[in-house]
Amino acid sequence: MGLIRHSKHITRGPRWKSLRMAVLERDGFKCRFCGKNRGRLEIDHIEPVRKRPDLAYDPANCQALCPSCHAGKTHAEVGRKPPAYDRHGWRKAVNQLMADNQPVEQRGKSCWTL
Repeated sequence: MGLIRHSKHITRGPRWKSLRMAVLERDGFKCRFCGKNRGRLEIDHIEPVRKRPDLAYDPANCQALCPSCHAGKTHAEVGRKPPAYDRHGWRKAVNQLMADNQPVEQRGKSCWTL
């Protein structure tokens, strides 16, 4: 069973593209949870659109997150268990290796922990 994306109709069009760029610039093109500044960043609604559609285009309700942190936050919001730590750590290590082709030090904290 997939998630219903309540924000799908929001994240299309020029208004969203403009807001997205403003949020990325404000957040310094870094994930607000883990600080990652490489690769694709996603814009997260702090208060989900399904609960607060009136805040959908409010920059104060948006933040830049890496895909991993965004997925973890979303899973926590909808009551799903987060991925197992060892699986998350492995995925993060592989992504980092692919990004910069350098050895990775394993860190003790998951980037999506709320």
